[in-house]
Amino acid sequence: MRRLAITHRAAAGAPLARDVVGRSGEVLARAGHVLSVRVVRALQQRGVTTVYVDDLASVGILLTSIVPHPAADTLQQLMSELASRLQVSVESLASQPTPRIVEALRNGTSPVAAVRVTALLADIRAGAAALARACAEADGASGYLTDRQPDDDLVGHSVQVAALTARIGAAVGLADDDLAAVTYAALLHDLGLIFVPAEIRGAPERWSIPQRMRFEDHTVLGEALLTVLARSHAIVPIVAAEHHEAQDGSGFPRALLGANRVFRVADRKREARPIALASEVVAVADRYERLVSPAPSRAGLSPAEARYELSSEAGTKLNAEIVARFLDTFPALPLGTEVRVVGGEHDGSRAIVSQPGRDTRSRPVVRVYADRMGSTHTPVEVNLDIYRDVNVLLDERAA
Repeated sequence: MRRLAITHRAAAGAPLARDVVGRSGEVLARAGHVLSVRVVRALQQRGVTTVYVDDLASVGILLTSIVPHPAADTLQQLMSELASRLQVSVESLASQPTPRIVEALRNGTSPVAAVRVTALLADIRAGAAALARACAEADGASGYLTDRQPDDDLVGHSVQVAALTARIGAAVGLADDDLAAVTYAALLHDLGLIFVPAEIRGAPERWSIPQRMRFEDHTVLGEALLTVLARSHAIVPIVAAEHHEAQDGSGFPRALLGANRVFRVADRKREARPIALASEVVAVADRYERLVSPAPSRAGLSPAEARYELSSEAGTKLNAEIVARFLDTFPALPLGTEVRVVGGEHDGSRAIVSQPGRDTRSRPVVRVYADRMGSTHTPVEVNLDIYRDVNVLLDERAA
């Protein structure tokens, strides 16, 4: 099995390895269905940009997603119900300026005050605890792939971010209770997006200045909303407010500074409080999820490419120590990574990682399946730990 952009040349004619599921849970194409030109076009029209296929190059390779399916399905339903109830209640507020919405939420004069979601939130909190237990030690061989539709930027995104938060929180060393709490906060971190029209959320490349400002305001709107809805869990509105803050103070909404470490000590010289650790954990999960997940206009990056992006943002945007601990949990070239061979008899050939290295420093086994011109042949396994004169580079055309 391998994950490819639906436009990748190897996708055409290959059988699907997994069902392709739409935003509302409908099956768009069944596993085993061959990706003919007609099927590819139909899926593209439904916004599908990435598929899992089974072909000769990937036979025997099993890629796993970060979210266990039973947990994902339950939380997806709960979060969808919560978002739907709240969306209806805030309809009359959505066109108002942010300060007015925040004031109405804080004063209890908004329609949200009449929405009964206490029992629903209790179920989501219990689901978060179960998800934290299931994902805390998730296998990183595949690099924590996500599994959602490109346009599912609220519910699906939040469930995937919560699962990644559990894995990162465990790597950081959070205790079980703290891990459950931060996973719950991650599930609700983007709830302020219910105040942002879907057409704005789905087209960041076309934002006007007012549209960008409304998007950025989802942080303070989420904070105000969750201060009302999750009174007994103080970390929840904090994470909603801070998950877009940056270590160097360039983030929003309050330009807070980060500590760039996990262990916190009192710093009397610091005038402003730093970003909360929970917010920094969710920020790394949020960024990684956005990188590896498909978007309406592009396929998701491979985990290997996402590693590079996270590393480049560590220290300025993201907490450097949290990023380092997270990246230590999966190989530099995870299972299924598409690469180009450099050196040896297969120089220039295309290959796929069939066995990842034992850690971030060891070299993987790659399966060479096409020559430098792209013509496929019987796959050949090459163990890079044995052939020390052979190296590989990421194949950017696989995305």
